[in-house]
Amino acid sequence: MITKSKRMQILSILMAIVAMQVVSVVAEDYKTVTDMRGVQVSIPEDPQRVIAISRGIIDTTMYAFGVQDKLVGGSIYNKDNGYGNYTYDNEIHRICPFISFVLNPEYRNLTNVGAFGGPLGVAPNVEVVASLDPDLLIMRDQGADDENTAKFLDAVSRLEIPVVVLKYPDCYDDVSVSTIYEEVRLLGEVFGKQEKAEKIVDLMKEQVELIRERTNDVSEKDRPRVLYFGASSYAKDKGGAGYAFGTDTIESAFLEDIINAKNAYDGTNTELISAERLLSIDPDVIILPTYSGYHPPSVMYNGSQFEKVQELKALKDERVHSLAATPYRDERLEFPIHLMIAAKAIYPDRFEDIDLEEWIEDYFRELYDVDDEKANELIDAQLLRYLEIT
Repeated sequence: MITKSKRMQILSILMAIVAMQVVSVVAEDYKTVTDMRGVQVSIPEDPQRVIAISRGIIDTTMYAFGVQDKLVGGSIYNKDNGYGNYTYDNEIHRICPFISFVLNPEYRNLTNVGAFGGPLGVAPNVEVVASLDPDLLIMRDQGADDENTAKFLDAVSRLEIPVVVLKYPDCYDDVSVSTIYEEVRLLGEVFGKQEKAEKIVDLMKEQVELIRERTNDVSEKDRPRVLYFGASSYAKDKGGAGYAFGTDTIESAFLEDIINAKNAYDGTNTELISAERLLSIDPDVIILPTYSGYHPPSVMYNGSQFEKVQELKALKDERVHSLAATPYRDERLEFPIHLMIAAKAIYPDRFEDIDLEEWIEDYFRELYDVDDEKANELIDAQLLRYLEIT
């Protein structure tokens, strides 16, 4: 006969076994990652409902990983499905600067939770985030609004939603392309796709090293002075000609550390400059990224906004070139395309064998594992057939 004390002992043992099993399950269902703040975050082993606050690198990387269906919300520009009309040489083009929408049209139907900076016009909304019942939020901090970013992260933490933070390259004192690799590797760890993440990093590095190797023997005195210039139409309303990208930007790192050219602007940040200041800089080459809209070279050659700067060396020599129609401050998996465009524009002789359209198509195919039709759709959506670089 089992005594009462014996029954209690058996019950205690059974409860301990069950508790151990529960702890074991919990341990197996969660993992800890260290994000780019240096914060250790406990996240689901296999997150199912993800919110991505960024304008590109998170959702496109998730697509490359094959986990795009896990997204339930993000920084979604819903106006006209993200498409817009751009007139180029008197011809209207229908383009989409958001590559993720072209890759996966379902992204357009996700709930917009806002973003810090950019075209969305609304800061992240904690109530909208909570309504989506996410098991993970991933945010790319661009360093543009530290105070409100901190408040948002604190509010989300109170909801007990795990948050993994990526950091844009310009957030660091030493601005480097290597932090983009770090972002991809961290996302690989989050989604258990480390091997795929490393393949993506290797692909990006391969293009970076190709450009660096072809230009690293250019002597200091022979390096062209290049200006990354945001030719925004509203710059005139603010009393300036446009926005010059300074030495503490990723664009400057692209120029000086990889392409081996000189940044013509010696300011540190991206700043509004006057026509007089632009004339005094007088760069050899001007590169036009998308900045509050896509701007082809003809804007500077023929636009009334730039009548006062037609004596610029870059305009006289017809060395003004546009990048893809990708939103400014959105360096992501496609940054090697911008690098190659700029490198070929700055050093045409050294990249004479590179057919840009063919090279870009190959990069899209390998990066996203897409067929020729989708690769060409991406090229068309980014206005990459009209680069005017021989």
